[in-house]
Amino acid sequence: MPPNVARRALQGFFGRLRRRSRLRRYRRIQVLLGVEALSGPVLDLGGGPASFFAALFPRPGQIVLVDVEGDEVRRAKERQPALAAVVADGRRLPLARGAVAAAICNSVIEHVDDPGALAGEIRRVSRRYFVQTPNGRFPLETHSFVPIPFYRFLPSRGLKHLACRLFGGDPAYVAGVRYLSEPALRRLFPEAIVVRERVLGLTKSFYVYYSPGGRPS
Repeated sequence: MPPNVARRALQGFFGRLRRRSRLRRYRRIQVLLGVEALSGPVLDLGGGPASFFAALFPRPGQIVLVDVEGDEVRRAKERQPALAAVVADGRRLPLARGAVAAAICNSVIEHVDDPGALAGEIRRVSRRYFVQTPNGRFPLETHSFVPIPFYRFLPSRGLKHLACRLFGGDPAYVAGVRYLSEPALRRLFPEAIVVRERVLGLTKSFYVYYSPGGRPS
């Protein structure tokens, strides 16, 4: 099989797995926060045009999508015209304390240079929240079109660069990920519950959520 055909087949396979994973994650958010029962605005922080939450939430007019990249915000608005889309830095949100009924932050906090500031803003503006971030010790590096096996164990920058090229990843993007440990997440979100998303018994990512009083009735 030619390499480009094999790559497309792998991308298709992992794309289907990714869609199923995101659907399960949305359902988990609903179980933990009861977002579909909320009447106030729901913050989608850093979701961009590929936001699975914006795609699955039944009332996009309730969503306030915030992204630091203007082009990402524009494309998100084109894809979901009903949502409110705002260009802003997640470390300095233009929102009042407790302004949103819930905040959803999926695979974003590991990409900011000051996760403490982002965590503080999530806690400040939202009355409940869900934050997901990948586990850096998981054997597959998922910040690429096809997950890269054992990326973090490759001994040199050159091999990591080659792996990114082979698996469809941006070397600078992948190298810039700042994974957070479970203890670090507990320090950043002291009132929250941290649970592990497991795949084949291994921790693939962490879910951090806070929902005072449980799901809304």
